[in-house]
Amino acid sequence: MRSAFFAVLAAGLLLLPFSAQAQAPEEEVPITGSFAGGLEGEPVTVNIAPSARMLDPVAIPEAICRCTPAHCKAVYDTLNRDLMLSAFFTVLDKRSYLADPTSEGLEVSKWDDWFNIGAKYLVKASLEGSGDTCALTFRLYDVSLRKYMEVKDSDPGTVPSAKLVPATHAFVNALIEAITGVPGIFGNMLVYSARTGKGSRAVYQIGVDGRDKAVLAGGGTLNLFPSLANGALVYTSFRSGIPEVYVNGKRVTRGGKQYRGARLSPDGGLLAASADNGSGQSELYLLSKDGKLIKELTDTPWDEVSPVWSYDGSMLAFVSNRTGGPQVYVMDRDGGSVRRVTMAGGYNSTPDFGPDNRIVFAGMDEARSDIFVTDLEGNITRITQDQGNNKDPAFSPDGRYIAFVSNRDGGWKIYLSTSDGRYQFPITDTTGGFSTLFWVR
Repeated sequence: MRSAFFAVLAAGLLLLPFSAQAQAPEEEVPITGSFAGGLEGEPVTVNIAPSARMLDPVAIPEAICRCTPAHCKAVYDTLNRDLMLSAFFTVLDKRSYLADPTSEGLEVSKWDDWFNIGAKYLVKASLEGSGDTCALTFRLYDVSLRKYMEVKDSDPGTVPSAKLVPATHAFVNALIEAITGVPGIFGNMLVYSARTGKGSRAVYQIGVDGRDKAVLAGGGTLNLFPSLANGALVYTSFRSGIPEVYVNGKRVTRGGKQYRGARLSPDGGLLAASADNGSGQSELYLLSKDGKLIKELTDTPWDEVSPVWSYDGSMLAFVSNRTGGPQVYVMDRDGGSVRRVTMAGGYNSTPDFGPDNRIVFAGMDEARSDIFVTDLEGNITRITQDQGNNKDPAFSPDGRYIAFVSNRDGGWKIYLSTSDGRYQFPITDTTGGFSTLFWVR
């Protein structure tokens, strides 16, 4: 008989349930509720310190437009949205501008007019052309130092209309790299499962800016637990009548096992999967990419689900109820050296590794689900608190962001957060039955 533990996790539908930014005090705060006690009942302190970097004010005049107005607007809107979502900048209200951007063109003639409105940076764009193509140019200025800043991808040249937004993403990523040393994440994609009707869920992808939504797997059945890495879309589908693993739309598992999720290894050769062992018990298995059983990773009296790979492929994180309630564990890729890494909370689920071996997960606290990050020593950082219910987190490949699902505004939306939780933004405009996010790698 299927356990109640799996019944919630396997559906990807934990019944847990914008403010533009959420700020946490720079201190260590004892957590109350189910996160108040550790393994032996000792107090657990959760570090919720914000990032050290304050937001830099940036001015973004409307694009100099000698092309189709809709194309100019798309570039301008993308610049604004990307720089705001990056959580490195606060975009200044254009009504505060003292300078006349139209007469200045791409250059800066009056530095004081930009400095006096509080701008640290100034970003300009120009589009020239007609019809379906525009010659696109960007410029970045450091207003405080009164100088032009070299940024790669600032002169993409003649660009077809369908490529204007990707070219703008590329410039923003290069701008962020010029200022912070690490490129931005715009143009990255997320995959997720979402309800499409009674008894059916599809797999979708969406840009981390909330745009470019597309269906990857539909078909009027339940499609769950998607991931997309190394060009392989892996998900669990009930298309055959029981949950089985599919890779790029092809069923790869056989033999009657009911699969409860699978993830492809970083090298693209192996699948770590959770499946019914035949008695209603969920165990973890290592499969080849084409579904052949290589090894049983666990063989315990408890349920083990939600296996995820570390970035170097040496470890797996997973969820087990072996201590009574679901907790996050890690083990070596061959199933050895199992150790528990969450020592607090009565119901922890949906872990995801970051590139630095931190693990983000959802945990129940005082009847609500929140997002937490732990390292391998069990040191926990709280990402959300008193913001509705939050679930199904996913780390960005650079470790600087976390995507998750929240109902803080009354319906489920996808949110983007800095990895310390200080700045959080919704990226979807409408609500939906989103679940089990994965950041495409």
